[in-house]
Amino acid sequence: MRAFGYFVFALLMLLALAALSAWAFGWDIAGASGDTRGAQFAWGGAVAALMAAGILASSKQKASTTIFSLLAWAGAFLILILAYSYRDDAKALWARVRGEFFGGEAVVTSAGNVELRRNADAHFYAEADVNGGKVDFVVDTGATSVALSWSDARAAGIDPSMLAFSYTVMTAGGPVKAAQIRIGRLAIGPIERRDVAAAVMPEGMDISLLGLSFLDTLASYEISGDRLTLRD
Repeated sequence: MRAFGYFVFALLMLLALAALSAWAFGWDIAGASGDTRGAQFAWGGAVAALMAAGILASSKQKASTTIFSLLAWAGAFLILILAYSYRDDAKALWARVRGEFFGGEAVVTSAGNVELRRNADAHFYAEADVNGGKVDFVVDTGATSVALSWSDARAAGIDPSMLAFSYTVMTAGGPVKAAQIRIGRLAIGPIERRDVAAAVMPEGMDISLLGLSFLDTLASYEISGDRLTLRD
């Protein structure tokens, strides 16, 4: 009898793993038809696996201990259901927590705006997708255009050695020669722009700037306290 119980438990665990894997990888268990019976069956298997685990683990214990174990498993399952039901809210909360500790990470609000938190050095940093590559920008409302450092240009799939550095730009250290380019795609969270005017800076300048050639395409951008809000 115990062997059969372990067999059932193993089968239910497979169902539970299938359900959890589908959730983790974003697979649609219900399918395009909208039939949710497959999803209900899979998650029902997850429930049964949890309950079976509790029963098997407590089968040699006293009745009071067994009841306590079953209640504990029921509570764990309730937490699992709540976490799954509010997974979108949990993702938004986690994104905000990351934004609090890592200022460059964009926090997307319920209104679809992007919020950036001021860094300890008093600057706002924005982690962006540039042509499929990751670039960390310093937001600079005094820069007329987006500026990419030599290494960030490479991360964005641009070869600086093939560019003509004939464009003079003013920096804190004085005028330097930069190369004018167009960025195919620049995205910060859900805000995406195509064909953005930019400049590639010469070697030795390691900071990339998010300037007005991107910021002026927004509906608005506003600094309030330690937060910079970008509105599309």
